[in-house]
Amino acid sequence: MTTDGVCRVCGEHGHGTSFEEWVRPTFTDHDKLQAGEIICHRCRWLFEEQSELLAYRVGKDRPQRMRNYSHFVVDGRWTPLSKGNKTCMKELLLGDPFPELACIAESGQKHILFRAKWNPPGAAEGYVQFEEQQVAIFPPILRHKLAVIESMYTTFNKTEIGTGHYSQYRIQQFGHVQFHFCETQLRTQRQTVLFKLALFLAQKGDVDDGVTRDGVGVVIDNLAGSAAGLQAQVHEHLGTVREQHPERGVHQQSGEVRQLNLFENER
Repeated sequence: MTTDGVCRVCGEHGHGTSFEEWVRPTFTDHDKLQAGEIICHRCRWLFEEQSELLAYRVGKDRPQRMRNYSHFVVDGRWTPLSKGNKTCMKELLLGDPFPELACIAESGQKHILFRAKWNPPGAAEGYVQFEEQQVAIFPPILRHKLAVIESMYTTFNKTEIGTGHYSQYRIQQFGHVQFHFCETQLRTQRQTVLFKLALFLAQKGDVDDGVTRDGVGVVIDNLAGSAAGLQAQVHEHLGTVREQHPERGVHQQSGEVRQLNLFENER
């Protein structure tokens, strides 16, 4: 039954379903909710477990769960991606403009889309919702970090890179000089969300031609000349991203995104 009220997800007044009737006992994000009585139609779509529209967009013949996919909006166009589309995720994050929305599901088991923050259209940098954590991304820094990780990924596995515990045999195979240079870049970053995101996105087939296996290549050499850049904070002008209530849903700034019609179709 449709009713009017304040949405507990986005905090906006609108039309929707009684939140108490909709919510399941397994819902654990009560600390992310606003004061209200309903879940509006647009927010309810973000939690959809049987979306035919999503199935159509990803080429499936059965309704799909929103939480199983990563979601991007660039120039108003919605692009849902599975974990197998990491190369496409990288292209979107490193492209110009930066996505208006970037929500990356690592586990595919949690509702995270409603937590994501919108970036202004045409921006060169912005925020990414990576699983349950939000991180500010400056594409050149992400690109450099990926260059180092993907260079190492030609020899080491992601568990080794992620933990810092390496096989001595593979260190010899990779080359001691290049290993120590790359590991120096990663050692102080290993616990950051940006490092975890870059490691998640890293692909073996995407190493730049300038990164060599037998020494310090062009890309790594360039990094050596500006190693501090890998440690740098995201530029302060990222603050131009419109502020919103930290607990509000992704469609708070939907007026800036043409994809709003997508949500309207689900009413």
